[in-house]
Amino acid sequence: MGFWGETWQTARAVAWAMTITLKNLFRKPVTVHYPDVVRPYPDRLRGILALAYNETGEEACIGCRLCEYVCPPQVIKVEMLKGEKRNYAKTFTLELYACEFCELCVQVCPTDAIIMLKTFDLATSDRRELLLDKDRLHALGQQFQPSWATGNKLREMQRPPKAAKAEAAE
Repeated sequence: MGFWGETWQTARAVAWAMTITLKNLFRKPVTVHYPDVVRPYPDRLRGILALAYNETGEEACIGCRLCEYVCPPQVIKVEMLKGEKRNYAKTFTLELYACEFCELCVQVCPTDAIIMLKTFDLATSDRRELLLDKDRLHALGQQFQPSWATGNKLREMQRPPKAAKAEAAE
């Protein structure tokens, strides 16, 4: 390729870039001034973690520590308290500043005690505020709307189809 071929390619690339620039020059900006204007979250958003209550109003966490064992960065710490009828979590701490949001703790929870919320609005300038204890995790669960993805629903999605459905298809 000679001098004129390279010059032609360069001119064509510059013309294409200027075309894109001119198209977008008069387009309405999509910038949102965040604290004042909040964009609606998608339905399937899975944001920060929280603890939930069961249908009877009791804490759903039974202190089984499965979430602690499965957590890759080891940011969950749980102590179990044995009760008369069932076990409870005596302490439950979550270091949200180091959480990977991998959702494994949500998937292994047998009682759907750990949930993900439809928000990620916990911005702070102090890292210590992201060290969440049991009370703060329950308060977050009450404050924000929960995500659709509970442990039981996520496990159901990962199971192979039932045999009855496979036989009916044949």
